[in-house]
Amino acid sequence: MKLTKSKILMFVAALAFLFGLSRLPKRRMQLPPVEETVYAVQTQKLERTDLQEYLRINGTVKAENTISVYPDIGGKLTRVPVTLGSYVEKGQLIAEVDPSSPGSYYTASPVYAPIAGYITSLPLTTGTTVSTSTEIARIGNINNLQIECKIPESKIAVLKNGLTAEVGLEAYKDEVFPAQVFRISPIVDETSRTKETYLIFDTTDQRINAGMYVKIKLNTVLHQNVITVPTDSIITESSRKYVYSYNSSDSTVSKKEVTTGATVDGQVEIVSGLSDEETIVVKGMQVLSDGVKVKETGDSL
Repeated sequence: MKLTKSKILMFVAALAFLFGLSRLPKRRMQLPPVEETVYAVQTQKLERTDLQEYLRINGTVKAENTISVYPDIGGKLTRVPVTLGSYVEKGQLIAEVDPSSPGSYYTASPVYAPIAGYITSLPLTTGTTVSTSTEIARIGNINNLQIECKIPESKIAVLKNGLTAEVGLEAYKDEVFPAQVFRISPIVDETSRTKETYLIFDTTDQRINAGMYVKIKLNTVLHQNVITVPTDSIITESSRKYVYSYNSSDSTVSKKEVTTGATVDGQVEIVSGLSDEETIVVKGMQVLSDGVKVKETGDSL
């Protein structure tokens, strides 16, 4: 293939152009700067406070010194001359039992009140057949009321006399009646695995009646002057717990390992790992890593 004069000239021109480009000063390519990622978070400044542990249990208002009354002999209940809520003296007749059988001589066996007090229970009606193990009545001192409740075996380690409580009554749901523990059973019931515990009201209130159902908030262990954080701010990794501390000087966060203690109502005690006056991230921590930049966004993200 023969080269023509025009092709030779075009080839020489191309070489000259390329040679000229090679002689030009080289310029580096300028890439646009990479913007640093900033994460939106919500923070909270740490403060020391008291953390009160408590138990929520149910109970029943009982009359103090309540005694069940039983007949001395079995038979048919023929007479009950007292009414529910009435006051009786010690030795007063409260019932009569006919132990005789048909065709035999009629005799009445009296049942007397063993103590003075109020009739708090009359479970039977006349004509009922009873035995010596049948409760005919219950007598108690309703002027001095107490609360009976059962504490699970797993919680009895914190029990002691003097523990305070807030008691709620179904009839007065908007009110709280203060009480305190004054007696604890020395044994655990083998069937229910609970320990009977008794509380007494701090003040006398005529609205409180024996037999009422109550809800109890029993204050147990008080942790005084401790650092607490929201439980949701704790991150768990490989059985270790961390929080992110906020550095206001450069708007970054530091990942810190912490040791926790008691947890109450969404707040957890920090035993070690944080100091007073630190600020921690309480929302948005799931996407963070140590040293990243953040921006506080107020109450909501």
